[in-house]
Amino acid sequence: MISKHKSGNILVVTHSVILKSLLMYVKGKSIKDLWAPPFIHDTSLTILEIKDGMHHLLSEGDVSHLNNVTSV
Repeated sequence: MISKHKSGNILVVTHSVILKSLLMYVKGKSIKDLWAPPFIHDTSLTILEIKDGMHHLLSEGDVSHLNNVTSV
């Protein structure tokens, strides 16, 4: 995706396990940590900025737009 869209924004809508797998890769963590906190809730927002080849996780599993949900 990144190689095809070198500028601008990319929106990815996916299941939480796929997103969590991507985050494990970006963070350099083992897939063994897949089920470790933080939990990625349905409809949560995660913002990953990639600039000059560097990854910056700006938001992970944000549910502030929902009522009565707390992040772990």
